[in-house]
Amino acid sequence: MPGISSYQQSLLILQVVALLSLAVRLLWNGLRPSYPIFFYFLIIEAFQLLIPFAINYRTDLYGHLFLVTETLIICLYALVVLELYSIILQDLSGIAGLARMYTRIALGVAILVSILLLSFESSPSSRMAKFFTFERAIVSSLLVFVFLITAFLVYYPIPLNRNVIVYSIGYAFYFLCNATALFARNLGLAGNVIVSNTLLGVSTLCLLFWLFFLDREGEKKAFVIGHRWDRGEEARLLKQIEAINSSLLRTARK
Repeated sequence: MPGISSYQQSLLILQVVALLSLAVRLLWNGLRPSYPIFFYFLIIEAFQLLIPFAINYRTDLYGHLFLVTETLIICLYALVVLELYSIILQDLSGIAGLARMYTRIALGVAILVSILLLSFESSPSSRMAKFFTFERAIVSSLLVFVFLITAFLVYYPIPLNRNVIVYSIGYAFYFLCNATALFARNLGLAGNVIVSNTLLGVSTLCLLFWLFFLDREGEKKAFVIGHRWDRGEEARLLKQIEAINSSLLRTARK
């Protein structure tokens, strides 16, 4: 790949191998049905990273393929967030329904904001620049939800299996890394070797984290993260969250 150092090419190849290995691991351990959106996300991410190895990135064909795959990845970002909510809140269906509703509303608002930004900002010079403006608003909204999921896990003592905890924490770091890469690209820092290599390295470490800790046994072991530092609060918080969930379910039935 012209324009990319051999070190960066090695990192990209390592990331592709990690993505595909993780997809195979999900299949091998029978975890794909539990995390279907995540599985397809890994495949599309790996495919996009492989494109510049087969097609010159300066060609129109590469630009078209990048836009198609990046659009799919943005959709999968949102679907993975919804999947995370559904898994974490599977025993709290009232709260899960409210979370899904607000996520969809926020994404709709983000799309509207991104369209308005195209009118108020200096006109982007190319179709790719317009696409990145649109993508920035969507990713910013999703980043907020990823942090909310992480904060919820840290605060509320919800019993979850180990895989869900690994999936959630890993995705928080992985998505933050990818979002930072997007913002760096919008700020013109994508060409900075240190920034680029650091982001590639961190995202690859997240993939390796999943690769080593997502397994069949992880579906059986239950853990609690929230309020481990104050066991006396656990019962009160669980009652509080169950009361909120019951109230939302009653409201939904009316």
